[in-house]
Amino acid sequence: MSWLRRLLGLVVLMILSMAAHPPAVLAFLIEMHSGPGAAYEVVATLPAVGSFVAVAQEQPRRREDQTATWSLRTLQRRLRREGLDRIGTSTIRRVLQDAGSAYQRTRTWCPTGTAVRQRKSGPVRVVDPETEEKRDLIEHACRLAEQSGVPLWCQDEAGPYQAIPQPGASWAPEGDPVRQPHEYVRGGTAKLLTLFRPATGEVRATGVTSAPNAVLHPWLKEELCQILSTLPAVVPTVTSAPFIPDWWQRRQEVAERATNPPLRLILIWDNLAGHKTPGLVQWLCHQGILPLYTPLSGSWLNMAEALQRIIARRALDGQHPQTATEIIAWLEETVAGWNADPTPFVWDGKRRERRRRARQRRLGGAAAVVDQSQLFAA
Repeated sequence: MSWLRRLLGLVVLMILSMAAHPPAVLAFLIEMHSGPGAAYEVVATLPAVGSFVAVAQEQPRRREDQTATWSLRTLQRRLRREGLDRIGTSTIRRVLQDAGSAYQRTRTWCPTGTAVRQRKSGPVRVVDPETEEKRDLIEHACRLAEQSGVPLWCQDEAGPYQAIPQPGASWAPEGDPVRQPHEYVRGGTAKLLTLFRPATGEVRATGVTSAPNAVLHPWLKEELCQILSTLPAVVPTVTSAPFIPDWWQRRQEVAERATNPPLRLILIWDNLAGHKTPGLVQWLCHQGILPLYTPLSGSWLNMAEALQRIIARRALDGQHPQTATEIIAWLEETVAGWNADPTPFVWDGKRRERRRRARQRRLGGAAAVVDQSQLFAA
C-alpha cells in the first residue's frame, strides 16, 4: 500500500503544480509522503516554497512570534500555526539553504565613500567624491608596487584598548572555564601605532596611551627614516604606473631632481585630518614617500587593520590587564613574537571571486588574505 500512497501524492502534486498551495494541502502531502526526508522532498518540489521562504524573510512580530529575529525553532512555531503541523527544523534548514539563505551574524556595515555626520542641523550623509579613484589607486598599489620594486607599507593606530577584563576563549578543564571578576576598576587605555609591510609580514609598532599628532608624527618619521635607510642605494625608476596619481607625476615634472628624490616607498593610511597636515605631507614627498589615503568608510583597504585585529586578539583575548602599561607591554611582546615568524599578506588571494560576488553585502575588514604557502592560525 505504500506505493499506492506515494502514487496518490504524486497525482495531487501534478494537479496542483500550477497553483499556490495552502498550508493545509502541504500538510496533507507531507502526511502522504511519510518517512525519513519525505517532508523535505515534498516541500522542495512545491511552487509554494517561495512563500515558505518569504515567511523567513519577514520581520517577526514580537507579540505573536516572541522574537525579533528568526531561529529555526521560532520559525517552526510560526509555520505550524499556519497549518504545517509536521514541519521540522531540519526541513526548514534545508529549504532555506537551497533558497540561498544562511544563518549569519548581524554586522555593522557602511558603503565605502559615505558616512553619516552629526551637524547642528541634524544628521548629514557625507560623500567622498574621490572614492573610486582612491580605491583604484590602492588596489593597483597593493598588486603592483612590490613587483615594480617599490616597497608598500600600511599605517594605522589601533585602539583604544581598556584595562578591563577582556572577552575571549581558551582551553580549560570541562566545567571549569577561566573566570574573570564581575567587578573591576578601569586602569586606563592604550593604543598601538603600527606600520605593516604586507609583502613580508614585517611589523613596526609601539604602544602609547594616546596618539595626537605630537606623538604620531615624530614616531612615524623615525620609523620611515629607518626603513628608507635599509633600501638599496639604487632606486628603481618608476615614473608612470597605475598606482602613481597624476599629482605625484606633475610634482616630479616641475621639481628639481637634486632636492626631490624619485618614488621610494608607498604609504597607505586612513583619511584623517592629522595625516594631511601640510608639514607632514611635504616631508613625506621630500623623502620620496607617496601617501595614498583610503576613501571615507574605506578602512578595509588598509591591510594594517587586519593585522592589528590579529595582534590585539592574540595579546588580549581572555586576559585582565590592570594598567595601560601592561596592555602596551603585552601588545609589544606579541608584535615581537609575530616578527620572529611573520606571515605575508596577499591582496585578494584565493577568495577574490567570493569577495566580488559578495560586494553587495561586504562587511568590515581588510580585503586581504595570508600567503597561501603558509599555514595561518589566529
